[in-house]
Amino acid sequence: RIPYKCGMTLKGHKGAVTVAKFNSDGKYCLSGGKDRNIILWNPIEGTQIKNYDGCHGYEILDICVRKDNAEFASCGGDRTAFLVDVTTGAVKRRFKNGHDRRINACAYNKDATVLFTASDDESICAWDLKSRNYKPIQKIEEFKDSVSALAVLDELIIAAGVDGSVRQFDVRMGEVTVDYVGEALSTMSLSNDKQCVLLGCLDNELRLFDRSSGELLSSYRGHKHHQYRIGNCLTNDDAFVVGGSEDGKVYFWNLVEGNVIHKFDAHYRAISCISYHPRSTAMLTASADGMVKLWTA
Repeated sequence: RIPYKCGMTLKGHKGAVTVAKFNSDGKYCLSGGKDRNIILWNPIEGTQIKNYDGCHGYEILDICVRKDNAEFASCGGDRTAFLVDVTTGAVKRRFKNGHDRRINACAYNKDATVLFTASDDESICAWDLKSRNYKPIQKIEEFKDSVSALAVLDELIIAAGVDGSVRQFDVRMGEVTVDYVGEALSTMSLSNDKQCVLLGCLDNELRLFDRSSGELLSSYRGHKHHQYRIGNCLTNDDAFVVGGSEDGKVYFWNLVEGNVIHKFDAHYRAISCISYHPRSTAMLTASADGMVKLWTA
């Protein structure tokens, strides 16, 4: 079963929507866009619960939600990351003294004591959320181009770059592993068992790698992805790869075989983000057409 029926269309942004993410239990979602606005939704009912529109001065590029759903972090074109209280909308922290170009991605560590941010300035910053220090506690500057995507797994920081590399930083051991894909990377997601890394490459191909060995396991084609950041993910049972396209289509591929099993028209412009529901057969798509859509089976 795959989610291909449009269950709800969420309209509230003025301009392109760049990111949409479920919270940890999938009951709510957050979206952000070029209008500098972040919206909390009940996606099942299609209702806006709260607007967070006073934080960013430029477009929103990423949002990550803390596991207890009480707080989220956002980042964007203003080179700043914010911590925001979900209920009150109050800005708890502002991190602006680390990057000198736009911030593409943000991610909490496991216990939400550190926030990591990845930027066009070829660096990753680590911010201590327990102290009042407004400077990063660590800055990683080993990339040769923009850092486009970021994931944190226990003591491991995984980052993808426009230089075509995936770097894994073992914070505890102080070691770095580098795998070169050979194509510019715009997006990255992990399988649910955390053993595989799915990379969105700017040569109209998705590639799946073994996280530990760096071995290429499979690749997926058919969609258009050569200019923009296009969303992709795996289904919550790791059976299928889901990818957006610059022409507004969504593709489903068999994870192992790599063949297209289904595709459909989801939006009329590029799909910037796909977020799969943590438990149900459902997903969100966000698009440059200004809409977020909930898809169900």
